[in-house]
Amino acid sequence: MQRPLLFALCTCLLIASSTFAEDEKKEGDKPDEVTMTGVFEAVQATELAADTEELTSLKIRRIVPHGATVRQGQTLVAFESEDIDKQIRDAERAHQLAELDLEAAEFSFEQFQKLQELDRAAAERAWKAARQSHDNYVRVDRDRSVLSAEFSLKSSQASFDNAAEELKQLEQMYKEDELTEESEEIVLKRAKQAVESAQFRLDNAKIQHERNLEQSIPRTAKQQDDTLARAEIAFRKAIQGLSVAKAKQTLDMQQKREKFHEQTEKLQAMQAERRSLVITAPHDGIAFHGQLTRGRLSDKPSTLEAGSAATDKQILITLANPRRLQIRTELTEALLKQVNVGMTGKATPNALGEVSLNVRVKKAARIPHANNKFDCVLAIRKGHTEDIVPGTTCEVKLTKKE
Repeated sequence: MQRPLLFALCTCLLIASSTFAEDEKKEGDKPDEVTMTGVFEAVQATELAADTEELTSLKIRRIVPHGATVRQGQTLVAFESEDIDKQIRDAERAHQLAELDLEAAEFSFEQFQKLQELDRAAAERAWKAARQSHDNYVRVDRDRSVLSAEFSLKSSQASFDNAAEELKQLEQMYKEDELTEESEEIVLKRAKQAVESAQFRLDNAKIQHERNLEQSIPRTAKQQDDTLARAEIAFRKAIQGLSVAKAKQTLDMQQKREKFHEQTEKLQAMQAERRSLVITAPHDGIAFHGQLTRGRLSDKPSTLEAGSAATDKQILITLANPRRLQIRTELTEALLKQVNVGMTGKATPNALGEVSLNVRVKKAARIPHANNKFDCVLAIRKGHTEDIVPGTTCEVKLTKKE
């Protein structure tokens, strides 16, 4: 039994010794490397366009060659001016017509305001006249109508009484005579007719008196009230209409003035843009035609040249300063967990194999800018970059330890 036990003990010792040796071997390995492809990017890079607001259709007259080294202030792009001058001439004529239209509108608005004053005064006079008429009726005319009716009845009654009394006197006088002459009979006949006429007029006066008091005067009073109410409604409607019309005309005039002001500013902007219709270099650098995407040139060469059409916002030149470079690359999700800010390594330009640059991870984004692509920027710590051109590629090897 001692042999099997001894054999088992020896086996365990051998296994433990082998495991320890493997661990020592791993700890002695060289650090792992992360290899990536990057592109040299200018820290100072400016995208240049015509950047005009009013002149949108442009034609290139002259443009510096792609890849030209330029100095600050140097002209990079110049544009043809013939079409632009035509645009400005058309805009100037349109502005002159608009100015004449505005003058006519201002005159019409001035006349409108004066007519408004006259219309308002007329409406106020009509309203005042209606109130005066109503006040006159309420204070004077209604009572005078009642008095007139009473006086008319009284006059008719007096006429009848006088005629009847005169007939009575004649009859009494002629009665004392036994014989009545023919002339006296005529006088009596006329007196009787006068009494009958007076009686008829008196009856009419009574009827008219009753109608005046019970119908005409109350009806006239109601009509006066209605007339005053209608006059007030008409006055308020007129004033409201005048106010609305004035507000509309004022707003319309303001819009015309603002539109003309905008047209003036647009013309002035076109004229100013015409005077500065060139693109100059804001700093030293290399002029690349078109736009760089994350430091990289387009897969297709630029076709910009003299005679090419351009828009106001089109990127025509990207000016990259080669004096200060950084390296931009992209990480996949697999590399994202291996690369961290602060990691160091080496970068070798593919166009200059003998050059080696010390680099350090400056940025490692954790939010993708595209599917499975994370932005990564490396700072160049040491090395000669004079011969490196922005937009060229390099191989980056970062070191990492377990």
